[in-house]
Amino acid sequence: MADPLTLGVIINGLVGAYKAYAVYKAASTKTATPQKSEDTPQKGAPVTVGEQLAPVLKNAIERHGAPKEQTTLQLFEEDPDTYEEPLKKVLTHLAERNPAFATELQTLAQQANIQTGGVQGSVNVSGDSSIYGPTAGTNYGTMSGTYSLNGRDNKKD
Repeated sequence: MADPLTLGVIINGLVGAYKAYAVYKAASTKTATPQKSEDTPQKGAPVTVGEQLAPVLKNAIERHGAPKEQTTLQLFEEDPDTYEEPLKKVLTHLAERNPAFATELQTLAQQANIQTGGVQGSVNVSGDSSIYGPTAGTNYGTMSGTYSLNGRDNKKD
């Protein structure tokens, strides 16, 4: 079974893809009338991945989950924004209780090409030492990097 941090990354990725599909599906259903076909949202990569994951995750939760956990999945499909975090909790609890389910989630993440480690990114530091730039989520753990101040490298003179 994966460590808790990796499992969290796996679950976030799986639920994120599933949510993209659920939102797309709901929007497509609303705009299914012929006169509004141009308003139908485009089907991007996350939606395609979510479409493939949805039946597999649903089946896994039905096999391993209690009725209350299965209800959370149904509620998520109806309102993914509201039930995204509860679904993550359900998947986490199921994975903690059942190593076979945790392994199944890992396999799904690999098949869906969801990144589970080796986070990379860049950070910009302005003149007043403020860090700015694109961010996503919260990073935990030891972080290291190379930096320069006033055009000089971080080596001592």
